[in-house]
Amino acid sequence: MEDKKGAVAIVQWRTRFLGEGVLQEATYDQALMAAEQLERAGSVSASEWLDMVRQANAALLRQPG
Repeated sequence: MEDKKGAVAIVQWRTRFLGEGVLQEATYDQALMAAEQLERAGSVSASEWLDMVRQANAALLRQPG
C-alpha cells in the first residue's frame, strides 16, 4: 500500500461520509461498506480501516435525540 494513496482515500472517505459530522443509519451502512472496500483493495491498512469504522460509529452516535 502506498501511504499517499491511503491518505487520499481516507480524506475522500471522510469528506463524503463525515463532512457534516453526523451519520444517519443508511449513510452509516454505506460508509462502512466503502471503508471495507478500501481495505480489501489495499488502499488502507487494517488499522486505518478500524479507525474509519470508529469514526463512523462516533458520527452515528451524534444523532440528535
